[in-house]
Amino acid sequence: MGYWLLPRLLLWSMLTVSCLGAASTLLKTETDPSQAILKRSMEQQMAVQTAVSFAREWMRWDGEELPEARIQRLKPYVSPEALNRVAALQSEQKTNRQNVIASEFMSLASASGSRHTVRIRVIALNPERLVWEVDVPVWAESGKGAAVTAPPLIRPLSEAPVVTEPGNAETSASGEMKQRMRPVIESFLKAVCEGKDAESLSNYVTTGAKLTPLKGRIRFVAMERLDATGAGPYAVTVTFLAKDEAAGFRLTQIWKLTVTEENGKFFVSGISA
Repeated sequence: MGYWLLPRLLLWSMLTVSCLGAASTLLKTETDPSQAILKRSMEQQMAVQTAVSFAREWMRWDGEELPEARIQRLKPYVSPEALNRVAALQSEQKTNRQNVIASEFMSLASASGSRHTVRIRVIALNPERLVWEVDVPVWAESGKGAAVTAPPLIRPLSEAPVVTEPGNAETSASGEMKQRMRPVIESFLKAVCEGKDAESLSNYVTTGAKLTPLKGRIRFVAMERLDATGAGPYAVTVTFLAKDEAAGFRLTQIWKLTVTEENGKFFVSGISA
């Protein structure tokens, strides 16, 4: 073999190895399931966001609005081919009007490819409070965006799910313990509702607890129920009545407190819903 062939063989060997490495990387990228999952998740999120915003605009009906103005409102969310069909709205009276209070995501069903059906709950005034549920067909593709492809399908209203509270394995605190705890918790609730600063809670919270009072946004009226489990720290659930002083209405609050006992006194270390 001539010496002149060696450089060529070496060059071809290097090119072959490089091509094999590139092909291996490409195949690995294409078959990496995490990339496909991430892409699918992003498309579903795009579909949901588009459907929620679109439903809010689509369900806003105004007999005095010109068709061209409604089309412009819906244009950012709808495929151009379907825009006129989706935006179409006929009004029998100039006073017909529906204002949307909120639009909420309920569920998502994904078909093959990039097509999704997003169920949205819309709360509106017409002029009474109304609740609608619609299925919005959305096409979404990562890197391209999302668009509604057809008019929403109005659905029967869903019943709210029945949620059962999980059983508590902790032993209920004694009646005597609850009676001792009750006046302290009542005083704490009054302080946290009406107190002006963290200092107003100093007699009721543990050292280092980061609790901030509501500064009089609501006023404590009366405790309706107190339940406590555990043997220290205690998981305490309090149901109490509060009043919004500005509006004058009363409302029920249910707070879950973490309570500890130190030297015969009770202190709160945390609040949760």
